[in-house]
Amino acid sequence: MTSFNGPWSSDLEAFKKSVQSMPDQYKSSFAAASKSTLEKVCAPDVLHIWETDSDIDSLLQLTSVIAKLCDLGVRKSKGANESDGSMLIIAEESRSRNNFGRICQLVEYLTGADGKKHLEGTVAVFSKIVIVRGWDNSILSGQQEALEKTVKRVNTAVEQVLKMGGLKKIVWHHGAVLHFLLQWINMTTSPLRSALSAITITGSLNLADGIAPSIPGRANKLPDLERLEQFAKKLDIPVVFLDAPSQLLNFEYLGTYVYYYAYYINTFLPASLSRPHLHKAQDELVTFAFRLRAASEGRYGSDAVKMVQKHLDAGKAKHWARMCVSKENYEKSKCRAAGKDEAIHHAVQLADSPFALLAHGAGVPAFARLAVGPASASAQDHYTAAPVNIAFTKSQIRPTSPATFHILIPQSSQDLEKVTSRVQGLMMAVLERVRQEKGSPVLGDTEKGMWNAVVKACEWAIGGCDESKMPKGVAKKVGFVKGKLREGTWGFALNPPKDVGKTVANNVAAVAAMPEPNRTYGFGQNTQQTRGSQPTYNGAEQQQMQMPQQGYGGGMPQGPMPSPVQGAAYAQQVPGQMPTQGMYTGGQGQGHVQGHGQGHTQGQDYGGGHFPGGQSAVLPSHRGFEHGGRGGYPQSMGGPW
Repeated sequence: MTSFNGPWSSDLEAFKKSVQSMPDQYKSSFAAASKSTLEKVCAPDVLHIWETDSDIDSLLQLTSVIAKLCDLGVRKSKGANESDGSMLIIAEESRSRNNFGRICQLVEYLTGADGKKHLEGTVAVFSKIVIVRGWDNSILSGQQEALEKTVKRVNTAVEQVLKMGGLKKIVWHHGAVLHFLLQWINMTTSPLRSALSAITITGSLNLADGIAPSIPGRANKLPDLERLEQFAKKLDIPVVFLDAPSQLLNFEYLGTYVYYYAYYINTFLPASLSRPHLHKAQDELVTFAFRLRAASEGRYGSDAVKMVQKHLDAGKAKHWARMCVSKENYEKSKCRAAGKDEAIHHAVQLADSPFALLAHGAGVPAFARLAVGPASASAQDHYTAAPVNIAFTKSQIRPTSPATFHILIPQSSQDLEKVTSRVQGLMMAVLERVRQEKGSPVLGDTEKGMWNAVVKACEWAIGGCDESKMPKGVAKKVGFVKGKLREGTWGFALNPPKDVGKTVANNVAAVAAMPEPNRTYGFGQNTQQTRGSQPTYNGAEQQQMQMPQQGYGGGMPQGPMPSPVQGAAYAQQVPGQMPTQGMYTGGQGQGHVQGHGQGHTQGQDYGGGHFPGGQSAVLPSHRGFEHGGRGGYPQSMGGPW
């Protein structure tokens, strides 16, 4: 392959433009590097290792892989089957929740296999799917003995799964924090280290707004990234950075990507896994409503809690009411902030689909992994694994070959609408697989009783707010929250109209009769809504999500597959390709290339050259990885700032 170094870019859009303007003699090398890397990270005949937490987006991503490996929905017999594929899941340790236990529940529910515990309960085996207790990513130094034990049990599990599946190679899909991966590579056995064929890193970088670490990625220091690159070079393997925004997975709520999310999440997950998310959402929703009321009446702290206690049925709320009965959550500033657009927007989502991520504000980072792994056979049709050089200290990136680092981005033919529709179609296909085995959701009196208590309390709190004391327009927006309590997806699922049937449980007709989704709210943040009869805030026309018909392109063959759901009304195309400044330098940086009307520049590698027209190639960045800008990587080991 021809070697080259492209111009440095300080953001993803500039990088894409430079790729579009790449001289023809380098395009084949760029395409070959992408193709080879995608083949490795999506290879079906290797062991895929997934380091993960157990939030809903992560559980759904794992479900997509398990559905493929176990042929859910189209297999002849349920439970463990000899033909099932192999995977290893490393459950991140956490002080806030039992990720290991939650993932074990998911695998048991989906596969129907009996799990067996090993190594003092730190490893669970469900046929060829193995879950291992991993590392607490908040611990970045010390605890050497515990670290060695964790590496040893991961080694034991990997060796066993390789043997069971008759596999030779490993693709390791890691999360945002690099510490444990680096320790494992350094401490593992030589045969396992040599078995690595590729690595993906999810959510470590935020490439959409610039070249900067994400919030969880700030735990990584510059030497960690340099060490990762050194390891990968020695092993001659690619490292692919995945992040949701750079893949145009821009929406924060799963209702955008999962058809009738609040209803079908109860098919995707057993009640033991979905209930914590329902409880959290109900708690947040009641808190929002009473913050509004508290601000309206000027009653804060303990006085606000007394209102909650008086109007929220304690018998129905005792298992989940935490945030809403804490006086610290009713400080004056917090109550007044409930009238801001982002708070109302979040409350509308909760009222429509009250199954909140345990880590609110994180978007759906695990969905960046839907493009890789053994269930993603069509990745090359939609994505590019761009070979890059990343200058972390300068917050810059450029196309380069040969390369160790790669970034996964949609091809130029893709836009927000196409990406969103494809993910919707993929999740519909996975849902159909699971639904064929588990049936439609069964919702009972417990769920209905809790929700009725929430609705009654929130309607009292919101309905009694003094509009004259609210900022202009807030009362109208808050009205959408109130409307969703009864007419949103969850309210409809629990209390369908009488002519639909006596109960939603096991009644497919009830789902067909659900209100169609409406996608725009009008304060700049767009996701799925339901109830087509309601207007949007900005008066936009309703867009209805249509039921699937046939086939889809998500890379999970066998069995009937629904098509991608129709595109969203909020679709916005990636800005059109424009001529780039700058140029490519091949080989040793010799040559003569024109830079689109900017004159000729003698072949200089852009590490130290200039943009045509005299612009410096090394641009200063307020996000500086070196200078401790927003989320930057420092040179020292002293911390992320």
